[in-house]
Amino acid sequence: MDKFEQRQEVLAQRDRVATDIKALLADTEGLLKATTSYTGAELDDARAKLRVRLDQARAQAHEWEGVATQKYRDAAAATEGYVQQNVWKSLGLAALAGALLACCASSGRRDRE
Repeated sequence: MDKFEQRQEVLAQRDRVATDIKALLADTEGLLKATTSYTGAELDDARAKLRVRLDQARAQAHEWEGVATQKYRDAAAATEGYVQQNVWKSLGLAALAGALLACCASSGRRDRE
């Protein structure tokens, strides 16, 4: 899976999370508004529906956590593979980054003097 596909999948998951959270909030608001006029059986039915929705949201959150963990592991493995295959490039980039940080730090000191 390339980076574009991964980004699209992450965006799709984000949209699903937002939709599920909105639905959960709407159901919760509906329950709160309706509890004043419900009888005992209607209230129990509304609570059961809310419980199902909460359980679904909890299960989905657990699934997303697993997906995020796997994506992190995949990215770490890809990074490690790149570094191992391109040791000299990696060292060169690290040295360049260090030199840039040193230049920035030293120019900041000169400005204060």
